[in-house]
Amino acid sequence: MDNLQSKIELVFASKTDPGKVRPNNEDNYLLELWCPETSTMLAVVADGMGGHRGGEMASKIAIDTFRELLETPLPETHEERYELLLGFFDKAHEAIQEAGCENMKLFGMGTTLVAAIISPTEYLHLYAGDCRLYHFTPGNKPYITADHSVVQVLLELGRITEEDIPNHPMRSVVNSCLGGKENSQFSVAPKWDSEELPVVRKWSAGDVLLLCSDGLNGEVSNQELKSLVEEFGESPEKLTEECVNKALEHGGNDNITVIAITFQTSSHLC
Repeated sequence: MDNLQSKIELVFASKTDPGKVRPNNEDNYLLELWCPETSTMLAVVADGMGGHRGGEMASKIAIDTFRELLETPLPETHEERYELLLGFFDKAHEAIQEAGCENMKLFGMGTTLVAAIISPTEYLHLYAGDCRLYHFTPGNKPYITADHSVVQVLLELGRITEEDIPNHPMRSVVNSCLGGKENSQFSVAPKWDSEELPVVRKWSAGDVLLLCSDGLNGEVSNQELKSLVEEFGESPEKLTEECVNKALEHGGNDNITVIAITFQTSSHLC
């Protein structure tokens, strides 16, 4: 008798745009298959800071550093994957600072960054700054990473509301980034031992992951993104296109980068 088996396939797309204001694109990203045997991917978005030359260079150095991960065998355990990914945050941080010290025109450059190791059943994620990861699940409230920013602190303290953030004078000020001035520190979240915000999260067929720079989340509200996912979530290519278009409609005041990932299951006889 033939057996009916399910095949799981990741479906993904990415798009980046300089926006309507900045003359060049300081964002960089990486979206590559890491382990074909387990259909595991590495996705990274970096948003550079420090002037057009410095920002673009900082995000490029970060992405080039994380690309080296693909040359490393995928660790088997979650904790080993976490430690490896965290180590590359440190490595990128040091590489950016070294480049800034070697060229005073680049001194102080930095980048915010979000990275995820994604398989068809779960993902492990880390971030520094205000690049975000969104996990949309049909019928549920989305999971959204909490920015390392001044306005996020004010929001958590109850000093401002969500509605105040788009026009707040410090909405673009982050309190964690890779690089920055010499001897500056950075923080990464989630922490390995965090029960409230687990590093590893499960996801299912029909869910959608978005990784983006703040050129998207700074222009497009969470509710608007949710609506876009509901309408275009089955096609990551169309979803990324519509996300960028919506950010441009709202002004396009920053570079915009978005990665969309979902997966589909299909049955076949064997």
